[in-house]
Amino acid sequence: MATLTAQEMPLYKVLSDDYLFTIPPVQRPYSWTTDQAGELLDDLLQFIEHHGITEKNIGMMQEPYFLGSIVLVKQEKPDSEVLDGQQRLTTLTILLAVLRDVLGGEYASNIEAMILQKGNKILNKDDQYRLQLRKIDNDFFREHIQVMGSTSKLTAETPCKTDSQKAIRDNALFFAERLADLDEETVKILPAVLATLCYLVVVSTPNFDSAFRIFTVLNDRGLDLMMSDIFKAKVIGDIEDSLQDAYTRKWEDVEVSLGRERFNKMFDHIRMIVQKRKGSANYKDEYNGIFAKIRGRQFVDEILLPYGEIFQKIIDYRSHFGSQPELVKTLSLLNHIDNVDWIPPAMYYMRHCNNHRLNEFLNRLETLAGIAMVLRKNFNWRMSRYSQILREMEKGIDVFSPQSALEVSSEDKREVLQKLQGDVYTELKDSAKRYILLKLDSLLTDGQPYYDHSVITVEHVLPQNPSPDSEWRKHFDNPEEYVHKLGNLVLLTRSKNSQAKNFDFNKKKTSYFQSNKGVNTFAITTQILQESEWTPAVLLKRQAELIQLLKEAWKLDVDE
Repeated sequence: MATLTAQEMPLYKVLSDDYLFTIPPVQRPYSWTTDQAGELLDDLLQFIEHHGITEKNIGMMQEPYFLGSIVLVKQEKPDSEVLDGQQRLTTLTILLAVLRDVLGGEYASNIEAMILQKGNKILNKDDQYRLQLRKIDNDFFREHIQVMGSTSKLTAETPCKTDSQKAIRDNALFFAERLADLDEETVKILPAVLATLCYLVVVSTPNFDSAFRIFTVLNDRGLDLMMSDIFKAKVIGDIEDSLQDAYTRKWEDVEVSLGRERFNKMFDHIRMIVQKRKGSANYKDEYNGIFAKIRGRQFVDEILLPYGEIFQKIIDYRSHFGSQPELVKTLSLLNHIDNVDWIPPAMYYMRHCNNHRLNEFLNRLETLAGIAMVLRKNFNWRMSRYSQILREMEKGIDVFSPQSALEVSSEDKREVLQKLQGDVYTELKDSAKRYILLKLDSLLTDGQPYYDHSVITVEHVLPQNPSPDSEWRKHFDNPEEYVHKLGNLVLLTRSKNSQAKNFDFNKKKTSYFQSNKGVNTFAITTQILQESEWTPAVLLKRQAELIQLLKEAWKLDVDE
């Protein structure tokens, strides 16, 4: 029989001289989109935030992050054919390459060691990249990803000959954009987390037939096994034999309606709803605790089915609440919060509480979540607050009272007002300033605004760098005092020619802020089209009006 090995190892050992990965011709092309790449990065960032990982404490971390398994055809030499795991290995290489080019310096040389195996003149060995894709895509991958500095030169116009090359390009650009939004400390710790705390199970066997059998055992219908698959076995196994088929169909109906990825994500929300506390990193212990109290049929009938339907409504809110524009508006804003920790309280309320006041509840939840994002409340703060809200609802406490955990504290109200009056553009994360402007846009719009644009950018009216002889300088002696204020910001649905950003006001209005039809998607930007000039007085008047709108919407009625 063929010798089989399975080892759990950190990524830096996987991307070492022990392995030289190639993708055999029988493999399908690289196909991960920015959705899958985004989920990988989001999970890594949540892992870092959850454990409070920094460059100082990373060496003390005991809990690894599991990236899944790869299946290889490998003998004694490093040469390894990848039968399963191409998508992960390629995406991780793209992320490492972008980090290398973003960080530069010593970080770049250390990261490069996981991308390139250096040659040795004494041993007559040339440099060799650790991962080679299919022949049709490998040159593109090497030139635009693996070569030092290459990802910095990528643009949306970089030509691609295959869908696989387009996916590689788009994911690299996506990672670069996401990293630009993160604080410097997080970007710097990410390579070390990837290298030392991220683990893969490497399954290898010396021949293809053996490897394929392993692959079919490790995978269900050609898809990676997920935690929900393991829980399914536990739940269905707890049900009497005569009913197992019926309950399996119930389970799979929910899974199909949500899709496997979203179905698996829902289990995190269910865990929070049931446990009403921050979860531990040990999923097995968490769900053993849940299933010790809830039997199989009860879990399907009382938890999985109702919460699956509710989760579907929250995700596809436009379809389910299309006749309730105010509810759609609120859920659209909640979906622009940069975390999903608000979902369990929303699901619990929709399942157990007075749905005649649903929009009122979601409005208060959106206020809390939005202000928390602006103030950069961390994962532990959010878990503590949302757990408290869940416990209040379970006990029947009025979540609409001023004493509820749903209420924003006076201290936080004062702090968010201070943030709004400062340099919003430079002091807030991109997601937070974009959310604030979308919130304001919703307050300025009577109907049902549509916020699902693929690109929403925050732009300046008074440009960041007006030329000395421009019209702007006639009105603004000290433009730096005004340029990043809330009153000087608008929203656009796409990036425009950067040269147009510095046009004088009237020309900028027509060529930059409005479409060919003379309108703009956003009410907050249409405001600007109605102004005949842009002066400090106009800007400050607009700023005061916008802040007043937020004060009324968020009930920021405290002494400033």
